[in-house]
Amino acid sequence: MRSLSRNTEPSPNTPIVVPVVPVRGLIAPDIDRRLSNLARTGDHSTAELRNALFTAYAPRLHRILLRLWYRNLHQFGCDFADLEQETFLIFVTLLERWSGNGSFSAYVHGAFPWRLFDAARRLTSRDRSLPDGGALSLVEDDSYATQEAAVLLEELAESLAPFDRALLLRHVRDGESLTAIARSLGLSARTVRRAWVRLQQHLRRQLTIP
Repeated sequence: MRSLSRNTEPSPNTPIVVPVVPVRGLIAPDIDRRLSNLARTGDHSTAELRNALFTAYAPRLHRILLRLWYRNLHQFGCDFADLEQETFLIFVTLLERWSGNGSFSAYVHGAFPWRLFDAARRLTSRDRSLPDGGALSLVEDDSYATQEAAVLLEELAESLAPFDRALLLRHVRDGESLTAIARSLGLSARTVRRAWVRLQQHLRRQLTIP
C-alpha cells in the first residue's frame, strides 16, 4: 500500500490510500476492482484523486515506457526525460476520458502506449524525419490511434496460425460476428466460440508484460 505523495494539494480529508499494482504480470481482481471503483466514483477534478491513482499505476507505466523506449520510441529523437514527464499528463487525460465501463486497469494498459507514441511524435523536433508510420495524422479525436491500432493488429495477426489470423482480423478488424464467421466456414458456432476463447487466452499471455 502506498499513500499519496505526488504534487499533493492541501486537503482536510484523510489522504487516499491505494494499492500499488504489480510492475509486471496480471493485476489481482480485487485490486483492479478497487482502483476501477475509485476511478469511476471519485472526483476527477481533485489533484488528490489524480495523484493517488497515478501513484498506484506509476511503477507499471514506467516499465511500459522503458520497454517501448528501447523497442522503438527512441527512434523519434525525443529526450527520454521529456517523455517520462509526459506520463503523468497522459494518465490524467486517460482518467478524464474513461467512460467508467469495465476495468480501468485494462483501459489504461491498452490506451497508454498509443498516448506515448503520440507524445513522442509531438516532442520530436519538426526538422527531424519521423520513423516509418510517422505520416499518420494526429488529430484531436484520436482517430490516429484507430489507424495505428489497425496496423499493429495486422502485425500481431501475422504471428498467428492461418485460422487464428483470419478469426482475429475478421472478428476484431472487420467486425464480423462469430456466428457469421462460423457460417461462412461451415463450422458450428460453438467450435468458433471455443477457438475465439482460446485465441483470447493466447493473446493475453502474449501481451502481458513479463
